[in-house]
Amino acid sequence: MAKGEKGGREEPPSGEEKQYYMPIPAGTPYSVIAEAVNRFGIELSEKEVIVPGIGENEAAPLSWVLVGSRDRLEKAHEFIVKKMTEMLEKFR
Repeated sequence: MAKGEKGGREEPPSGEEKQYYMPIPAGTPYSVIAEAVNRFGIELSEKEVIVPGIGENEAAPLSWVLVGSRDRLEKAHEFIVKKMTEMLEKFR
């Protein structure tokens, strides 16, 4: 995957890639989510959460997920963990 000229963003490769979902870890700051989305060329989306006991006429709760290729999501996950670790180190 080639890095783009602007801000190190990875450009999507030509062709169709299988899309995967990655739930966003609880407590992740919006700034880190936005940076991961922009840096790795993935999307922020909502997905229904399957909860036992929801009736047919009730709306399922929604959760934010990141959507993209497996490789991009793995890189985004590593980035998010690194950023969260850096933030937590400030409190030591």
